[in-house]
Amino acid sequence: MEATQAEKLVDSYIEAYNSFDVPGMLACLHPDVQFEHSTNGDVTVRLDGKAAFEAQATRAAAWFSERTQRITAFRWQDEQAEVAIDYFALTAADLPNGIPAGTTLQFSGRSVFSFRGELIAFIQDFS
Repeated sequence: MEATQAEKLVDSYIEAYNSFDVPGMLACLHPDVQFEHSTNGDVTVRLDGKAAFEAQATRAAAWFSERTQRITAFRWQDEQAEVAIDYFALTAADLPNGIPAGTTLQFSGRSVFSFRGELIAFIQDFS
């Protein structure tokens, strides 16, 4: 995959995420996709396969009334895309980690995307 193709695919994934469009997110993913989210160096979520990703994405969409990931930088290296992300969300429900409904979340992080064929095969989110 070329950098421009990767950037378009990542943009499509982020746009679907921001729109709460789970089928749109899934369309960007390889059937054997893996996902990891790390906070302060600890892996807090690990998913294997599109079905597990869909279940988590559907659950998570219900937790927020608003959410936006904005890419602030894109870097292509060794067949991976690394993006810097500014994140904003407003919780609609109490989150499993104890954050109450009505809380504004705002932080910067980064995500690393790996690809197989024309699809995203691995996503690592760091916050």
